[in-house]
Amino acid sequence: MESNEREITDFDEIDRVLGESRVCRIALIDGDFPYIIPMCFGHNLKGGKLELFFRCEEKGKKIDLIKNNNNAAFEIDKLHEIIKSEDNSGFTEPTYQSITGTGVIEVITGIEKITGLNLIMKKYKEKPEEGKLPEQLLNAFAILKLTAGEFCCKERREK
Repeated sequence: MESNEREITDFDEIDRVLGESRVCRIALIDGDFPYIIPMCFGHNLKGGKLELFFRCEEKGKKIDLIKNNNNAAFEIDKLHEIIKSEDNSGFTEPTYQSITGTGVIEVITGIEKITGLNLIMKKYKEKPEEGKLPEQLLNAFAILKLTAGEFCCKERREK
């Protein structure tokens, strides 16, 4: 199967993949090498624009790297199964859906921070009291928003 045959372009399907995936790996710039972190995330996909939200400590390496260079890459995947070769050669093939892309990441505040936190909590089935997030909770950590400049969703199916 050609790489372009694997691409998923339907935004409803991409939104479903995002909703069912559990971890997003973000890559930040750390000198000459990428710094990759797996994180829980929330997302907003509207009008073909993708925003990813992450919760983290207010201080630390991620925040320092973002302040220095806010370009980022990301990878999200949903592994379906591992298929063993029919000829018993020991070779296996994964079937999966993945989303990769690049964009700009920033620390957000105000209403945008509340929106990001709500999207993260909704994804992992945590529900604050309707419309009420305690101020103490909001001030306990930072919310990051990665706005994708470009992204691509692909899948590998069983042959």
